[in-house]
Amino acid sequence: MRYRFTRGVARVEIAIGVLIIVAGAVLAIVALYVRPQHYSAVWSHPSLPAERHEPVARALAAVLLFGAGVLIGTAFIVLGQLILVFLDIRARLERIDRRLRNRDTSTARESPLTERLRPR
Repeated sequence: MRYRFTRGVARVEIAIGVLIIVAGAVLAIVALYVRPQHYSAVWSHPSLPAERHEPVARALAAVLLFGAGVLIGTAFIVLGQLILVFLDIRARLERIDRRLRNRDTSTARESPLTERLRPR
């Protein structure tokens, strides 16, 4: 078995993770430059002057959007890479197992003297 479906799902997860990171970056840029119509005082701090509330709120929203995009996107990428690693480990172990089984069966058929003369 080649596990094509599982390998494809892992690659799709990696692609989705990259797209989520890019979308988070784009949304962060949009949040910095788009001026909201209704400014909420929730993001404001009493020690800041009123004219500085909006840029601080936009910068905070941009940082949160970018951070969320990176966090969620990297989770998808790591999961996809982990699945690919498990598939690679499985293929290598299968090859090692096949080689060991072939070696066990070949030595059982031949005499020890013939095996001793064979170069390693």
